[in-house]
This record gives sequence, structure tokens and C-alpha cells, in this order.
Amino acid sequence: MRLPLIPPDELTPRQRALYDAFDAMVQADEYTGFEVRNTDGAFVGPWGVMLHFPDLAQPLGRFIDLAQQLPGLSERARQVVILTLGGRFNVAYEMYAHAALASRAGLRPDQVAALCAGRRPNDLTAEEVLAADVAGALLDGGPLPGPLYTAVVEKLGQEAFDTMVFVTIHYLAISAILNAYDVPAGDPVAPVTHAA
Repeated sequence: MRLPLIPPDELTPRQRALYDAFDAMVQADEYTGFEVRNTDGAFVGPWGVMLHFPDLAQPLGRFIDLAQQLPGLSERARQVVILTLGGRFNVAYEMYAHAALASRAGLRPDQVAALCAGRRPNDLTAEEVLAADVAGALLDGGPLPGPLYTAVVEKLGQEAFDTMVFVTIHYLAISAILNAYDVPAGDPVAPVTHAA
């Protein structure tokens, strides 16, 4: 990584407030199964970068919180959008973390592998195919093709389309941050198992 990870005992007061907010956030189940802090307690991944920029992290974090709460899209389709971006831009940490989340959402290892390789698996659901196509088209530049927009809105609704767009924007920002600072994938973490 191009920026040093900041151990908790070296944080400035503004960084400490952000660290504490990150700490509260990563207590949620969705942050299990991949590394978010190293053994020294320093945040890794996007959190490790954003601690260097507390003034920017605050509004970006608010946008991310709002984008993550948007309705209309299944968790599997969200992960398809995210891994479409991660695979297209070869974002190491994003693919590492979201491979675990996609698996937890029900995507098979071969589907995750295809998305991480920049391909769309052939056997996704109709919702997931549209999610991958929207994310891919937005990455290609230019206006989203009209027939794709119409297909998404007719099959899934405007709300699903809007969520696809804002999840793509969210992860475009995260992808740029992770790649700009060459953030590596985290260390392996034991998979999360939930009692039946």
C-alpha cells in the first residue's frame, strides 16, 4: 500500500473519531469473513486509506451509507454489480472482500471467479444479468443504452435501476481509492458459519 497503515495509538484526534466510527460500522455481520484490521488494530482496505483523509471520509461515508440502504435490488445482484466493477478494474481488496460477501449471498465460487475475471457468468438470474449489464455499460462510458434502461425498468422497476446506478457510483469511488493507493487483498479469514 502506498500510504502507511495507522496504528490506533498514532491517530490524531480527528482520525480517532473516524476510527471509532469505522469500528462501530465493522461490528455488523456484513463485515465478517474478511480482514478489516491487522493484528496491530490498524484498519486495512478502504478504511486504512480514508483515515488519512478524515475531511473527505465524512461526506463519502454518508453517501456510502445512503447508497447501501437503497431498496429494490437483491443482495446477490448488489454483489454482482460490485464484483463487475472489481473485476473490470482488477481491484484486489474489493474482489477479496466481496468474494466472501457474494458467496454468503448465494453466488457459487465459479460465478464469483467469472465476475472477478471481468466476465459475466451465463447462469445468473435475470435480475443479476441486468445488474451486471448496467454496471458494465456504465463502465464503458457514454449514455446507458436505451433498450437496457427500458428492460431494467420494465422487469425490475425504477427503484432497482436507481439502486444499480448508485451502487455503481459508490464502488467506482471505492475502486479508484483502492487502486490509486495500491491496496492489497487482506489476509485469509475463516469463513463465517451461522448456526442452523
